[in-house]
Amino acid sequence: MKNLIIGICIAATVAALIAIGVFTSHFGLGFASNIGNWGAVGDFFGGVLNPTFALLSLILIAYTLMQNKKALEQSEKAIEQGTKAIEQNEIALQVSNKELELTRNELANSSKALEEQASLLAIQSFETTFFNMLELHNKLLNNIFYDGGESYENIKDELDITYYVDGSFYGEDKKHKGLDSLKRLITAIESAFVYGKNRTTVLFIFNTMYKYENKAFGGYFRNLYQVLKLIKNSFPDMNIQKKYSNILRAQLSNQELSLLLLNCLCPYVDNGEFRKLVIHFELFEHLDITYKLGDDNIATFTINNQTLNLTSNEIDQYFSTDTSGKLIKSAFGQNPQIMDYCKFKNLIDQ
Repeated sequence: MKNLIIGICIAATVAALIAIGVFTSHFGLGFASNIGNWGAVGDFFGGVLNPTFALLSLILIAYTLMQNKKALEQSEKAIEQGTKAIEQNEIALQVSNKELELTRNELANSSKALEEQASLLAIQSFETTFFNMLELHNKLLNNIFYDGGESYENIKDELDITYYVDGSFYGEDKKHKGLDSLKRLITAIESAFVYGKNRTTVLFIFNTMYKYENKAFGGYFRNLYQVLKLIKNSFPDMNIQKKYSNILRAQLSNQELSLLLLNCLCPYVDNGEFRKLVIHFELFEHLDITYKLGDDNIATFTINNQTLNLTSNEIDQYFSTDTSGKLIKSAFGQNPQIMDYCKFKNLIDQ
């Protein structure tokens, strides 16, 4: 463009010089003598140079239009290329979005797999601890040894009874440990209840014996408490809790349940935390217990195999009720005898 302008300027200059040269060669140099001659001079130069300058201008305009056309074409190509680039960028973004989505899905799957693995490891860790504690539970039960002879006189004096069976009648069998010792302990408790002068409660007798005989069975009940606590704290789902507590409950004999009932009411044990766990897991649902309503509408309870006589006050402490006095949960679950008693007490609807 620059060269064209220079060329046109040179051509215009040359044309002007030629016109001046031609004019001066024919008419010489000097000023015209009248206005008419001046007009003739103007007509001469205008007639010679105007077409030349117009032609040069037309060439410049045409060239400019051609350049503008080329610029427009280049702009259109640039726009088209830009559009294609944008489309390619959109495709690239879509691909990137898909890759990100796949990455997120993979991360989510990995996270879920890790959670499942962690959950499985937690369950495995729990079950290892749980079954080890069950094994310890059985060992502690088998090592329980109760020989009433050691504390016989102290208990007899404290309860103010002249005689009660302490289990020594078992003869050589009194050397046996485990469940036999629990049977001897229950026999001693019921015997003290039968022969007591004031016919005090079975729970009072147990509390008295607890002070002297806790060394024989205290560790067993403490381990049982820790097993229940482990189950409750390990799983928020009650169905899973019941699964493991039922495994534990299946290991407990009627004698163990009987002593557990008294143990959880003993003031020397705790602040009722053990009893709350027993209620929570309904451990006494299969306890062999009989409910009887006397002529005075006073309810009495008898645990069978072996016999223990309980009062309604002792049973009532294993009920959880709401503010209106309705039963929320019972340590006896759906035990039919206790359910009849709850109906009598209006704890549940008839």
